[in-house]
Amino acid sequence: MLAATGVGATLTPETTGELWGPSLLAAGWEGPLATDDIWHDSRWPHLQLARLLERVDASQHEQIRRVSGAAAMPSIWDDDGLVILSVYLDRPADDDTIAILARHEPLVTSAVTIAGIAERSHQKSEQVLDALASRATIEQAKGAIMALRRCAPADAWSMLRAVSQDANIKVRELATAFVEHVEQLPAQQANDQRRIETRARARELAIGLWDGLHRIDPYDDGQGLN
Repeated sequence: MLAATGVGATLTPETTGELWGPSLLAAGWEGPLATDDIWHDSRWPHLQLARLLERVDASQHEQIRRVSGAAAMPSIWDDDGLVILSVYLDRPADDDTIAILARHEPLVTSAVTIAGIAERSHQKSEQVLDALASRATIEQAKGAIMALRRCAPADAWSMLRAVSQDANIKVRELATAFVEHVEQLPAQQANDQRRIETRARARELAIGLWDGLHRIDPYDDGQGLN
């Protein structure tokens, strides 16, 4: 309701349009991010308070001026694109904000999926359900990386995503191969009818990622694999 009628109804179109901001950047990276000052963040120089106020009705100015922090997190993706879970705050956003979003994100994902199924063709519906079914395996892979790397969920996701993008392979397949390599067992999947099959390339990448993580000093600056 707040996204439809509150400040989100004004900010979301602007931060995903000409005055692009955290939502678009999260979509581009496909990873979560937060800012303590949305109006003075160098990552989105076009999103300035003065410019935005020129574009919206004066009745919304007071509410928009109260916004300080913002956070955004990719929720579910398919061939049609991404759903981004975003929040605008009257205080700075930080890692705790992202952690709260992460706790709510599975519920939001399920709600969006159910709501969208009726509007999609059978083929598109199947694609969304496949993406949803793969979430548990992706979370398993992130958990293994976090345990070994002693890093935050966002950093674990970034590692998975970076490897998948470099190799042009879906995150879900890489995550499944990674979990199976770590556990030396088939990955537990929510629905056998939607089982994710892993190709040789994904298994090779999973082994390389696991070996690379073992070569990382958990107390270094976190800049990536050595």
